[in-house]
Amino acid sequence: MNTMSLPKLLYDLWRVSMILAVLLAPVAARCEYLLAPGDVLEIEAVGIRDLRHRVMIDLNGQASFPLIGDIKAAGLSVAELRKQVKSIFSTKAFRSRELDQQGRLTSRDEVVTVSPDEVSLTVAEYRPIYLNGDVANPGTQAYRPGMTVRQAIALAGGYDTMRFRGRDPFLDSSDFRGEYYELWTEFAKVRAQAERFQAELDGKTALGQANLDDLPLPSGVTSKIVDVEAQRLSVDNSDHQKEKQYLENAVQAEDERIATLQHQRETEQKNADTDAAEFKEVQTNFSKGLVPMTRLSDSRRLTLFSATRVLQTTALIAQVERERSEFARRLERVQDQRRDNLLAKLQDANVRLATIRARLQAVGDKLLYAGVVRSQLARGAGREPDIKVYRNDNDTFGNMTANEETRLMPGDVVEVRLRLEGLPKFTESGSPAAGNEGQREAGGERK
Repeated sequence: MNTMSLPKLLYDLWRVSMILAVLLAPVAARCEYLLAPGDVLEIEAVGIRDLRHRVMIDLNGQASFPLIGDIKAAGLSVAELRKQVKSIFSTKAFRSRELDQQGRLTSRDEVVTVSPDEVSLTVAEYRPIYLNGDVANPGTQAYRPGMTVRQAIALAGGYDTMRFRGRDPFLDSSDFRGEYYELWTEFAKVRAQAERFQAELDGKTALGQANLDDLPLPSGVTSKIVDVEAQRLSVDNSDHQKEKQYLENAVQAEDERIATLQHQRETEQKNADTDAAEFKEVQTNFSKGLVPMTRLSDSRRLTLFSATRVLQTTALIAQVERERSEFARRLERVQDQRRDNLLAKLQDANVRLATIRARLQAVGDKLLYAGVVRSQLARGAGREPDIKVYRNDNDTFGNMTANEETRLMPGDVVEVRLRLEGLPKFTESGSPAAGNEGQREAGGERK
């Protein structure tokens, strides 16, 4: 190794150390704690009993020290305030006092001065920190220098979800699981009904591909629900077809009656016309004295009878036409009423699906929370908790995302939230999204 390179190497190392010192100096200054209202200071001087005292910095930032008066302490570091206090002591002289035999303070004529090195100023108590959220005992805690979030949570009794405190998580979990499964069964039933109503509106005779495999239910349960709805679709279509066929047959029968009556009326009208012509001829012969009066009377009676039969047949045709119109209107109403009823049922089914979907989400939340409490998980779903620290730094308010190793400062407010994941998410159709861990929690694995 070249001996001339050693001094150069030492010089380079010295330069690097100086650069690091310059760069890190502002950081160290920024990290120095500044006093704030609520901090308790303790001052003591050797040989002056009256000066030993504890004082809290008030809301105005003032600290009232005995013998030396008020000093603006808020916003200063401990070193700065100590230097200021020592400077004041260096300019003052004090009369010494001591205890007499009865324990009373008595003044002496001796005047003493205090060297700055004999003055001690420390922080006796820092402002407390505050814990909120998923901890066993939220509230205030005394601050200790170097305190971390993990230590604060440990002093608060550790992680805990207070949402279910006072209830048995084992019973809650069982109840929620049963309600969760019941809601999914009801959801499957209503969705199959909605598909049946839609199939009837579309004029289909079969339910088609009604698939409930995306629901967290055993396949045996969903297949039975689909089979029942398919049978109900077949029965409803059969009943509707029978009623429709009956009315169509009634309309056709009335058309046939009308045609028969119209043919009958034509025949009767011809007979009536013949009888009227014959009556006219008999009437002419009677006026000539060729036929007797009885013959005229018989001819008139026969003419009236023929005309009456034509009128009766005409009235019967009008009655049958009215009955035919009534059957035709009933046929139209059957179609319209069925469609209107199906639309109302479909709308009701969609509303029920939305309601059940909301209840499923709520019960799913309760089920997961009860499972967290029952299992005494300290990390929600096995992951780090969400921690936020709210800090007032010299009247500057802010918050930051923290972890368990974050160092706290006096007056910090720590909010802890456990990450509770695995709740079922829903697609737009109302089915749980693929990959939901909460499905098996409630419905079990599909067989």
